[in-house]
Amino acid sequence: MGRRSPVVHAHRPAASTRRQVCVNDKVEAAAGPIVLATDASVGPDRVASGYLATTGHTGLRAHLYPKHLVRPGSRVVVTELRAVYWGLKAVLHTHPGQPIEVRVDNLQALRHLHSWQQGGTDMPEGYDTHLRSQGRRPSLLKLQLLAEYTPHLTFVHEKAHVGHPLNEAADSLAKLGLRCVRGTVPCTELPRLVPLWATGALAAWAA
Repeated sequence: MGRRSPVVHAHRPAASTRRQVCVNDKVEAAAGPIVLATDASVGPDRVASGYLATTGHTGLRAHLYPKHLVRPGSRVVVTELRAVYWGLKAVLHTHPGQPIEVRVDNLQALRHLHSWQQGGTDMPEGYDTHLRSQGRRPSLLKLQLLAEYTPHLTFVHEKAHVGHPLNEAADSLAKLGLRCVRGTVPCTELPRLVPLWATGALAAWAA
């Protein structure tokens, strides 16, 4: 488990590229307060996000993301915030009203979250707030509302790549999603790797 996992870097047969991958899973929870860690991984034309919570909720999403949609710097922030949205959506579904600490390692994304908690409406530069297909509201607009109107949410900075188990797992999951849509890791491995990494990280957290 982790960024240097031999499972990821071992030689594999070439896998076909994918437009998108999505995994939402649930493993055994860790005792104590609810903590959610999120992270993102961004490539030239693809993005990915990952999350892991002490409730056992974990997942990743990765998809094509054309360069023209937002500026390169904003793509990172948008993807980081989407990771927060998908993680919160999973946790709040089964733990409504409970205190949740969300750990984010991107300071610009964290500034947006704090602003939204205070009623701000600013979005990352270039982010399109128009309705998506079938009238769906953009995910960052939904996150903005969650941040403003959900009580007991705390957004804090988590320094990246210093060994925190939850953050390292979220980082690894995001990178795994990116490898899958690039075709360097078979997507058939996701049902095995996602719960394996999540369980390992939660065990390290509990220890």
